[in-house]
Amino acid sequence: MNRVRLGVAILLTLVLCSCGTAWLVRSETSRLLKQLDTVQQIAETQPEQAKQAFAEFQNQWEKSERRLNLVVWRDKVLQIDVTVSHLAPMQAEDCDELTSELEEVRMWITRLGESEMPFWWNIL
Repeated sequence: MNRVRLGVAILLTLVLCSCGTAWLVRSETSRLLKQLDTVQQIAETQPEQAKQAFAEFQNQWEKSERRLNLVVWRDKVLQIDVTVSHLAPMQAEDCDELTSELEEVRMWITRLGESEMPFWWNIL
């Protein structure tokens, strides 16, 4: 009987860890996407305030990157990090490719969030 209890406890621990990491990835990606929406909106309407919005997004990304590295493969986070690092020079130069880079960051963050959720098509 003790073996059954131990087995159930181990299984429950694994399920709780999986749910916890899925929640962490979901909350970090949704937070980043909301802040990215704000950055994009400010960059399009108020270019003079865009520098502060980019700095806030950069700080948020650095915090999220540390948390995501605990539960996600490094190569997925590294791809987002490379794309985010392209934003600062483009914002400073008022580059035309800024919106495409913002969309690329959005795509990578969305892909990260979707690939880490425990859906059947991700498991099989």
